[in-house]
Amino acid sequence: MNLEIGQVLTQIVAFLIVVWVLKKFAWKPLLSVMEERRKKIRAEFEGIDEQKKKVQTLTEEYQERLKGIEAEARAKIQEAVNEGRKISQEIQAEARVQAREILDRTNEQVEREIAKAKIQLKNDLVNMTVAATEKIIKEKLDSQKHQKLIAEFIDQAEFK
Repeated sequence: MNLEIGQVLTQIVAFLIVVWVLKKFAWKPLLSVMEERRKKIRAEFEGIDEQKKKVQTLTEEYQERLKGIEAEARAKIQEAVNEGRKISQEIQAEARVQAREILDRTNEQVEREIAKAKIQLKNDLVNMTVAATEKIIKEKLDSQKHQKLIAEFIDQAEFK
């Protein structure tokens, strides 16, 4: 291997010139582009970290709201159940009052009917007794006197 010093020196000088030209014209722009890219990537990572924090905060707020909504829903359901029970009790109380009124009216009606039946029975008994008595004695008594006697007899018969 033959090395020629002139050629080596020329290549070294050419290399140094290329490095100096690259440093002067290409290296700075290349480094600045790389630095800008590094800053952009760093900014994007910071933005992503901020977004993660915001998402975490929103998630926590969402969870809190859900808990609040669930608690409110339970409270409203309980309120509706209590209102239903109250209405049920009111309806039952009203039904009892109405049933009592109907029962009282029915009892009064039965008592009136019994009283009417007793009067009718008494009148029928008086008429039958008058008719039987007339047949027995074959004569007619004074109507007032006759009814008075029969009424006294029936009154005495009722108390025995």
